[in-house]
Amino acid sequence: AGAIVSIVFDGDDEVEKYLVGSIEEQRDDVIVVSPGSPMGEVLLGASVGDSVEYEAPTGALIKIKVVEIE
Repeated sequence: AGAIVSIVFDGDDEVEKYLVGSIEEQRDDVIVVSPGSPMGEVLLGASVGDSVEYEAPTGALIKIKVVEIE
């Protein structure tokens, strides 16, 4: 927790940055995702180059690739 993770969603080319942490840590250039959320849980165990997937609240399976961890 507390790491900024840059990811690319499957089928997309745009890199997005997420802070895995609490809303109190929010910055203007990143989106905060809770470590206990489905996305946060898979990001906590991921390394650069990993492709991981999680189930969204809608039930859809979301695939992402980790491109950088700060």
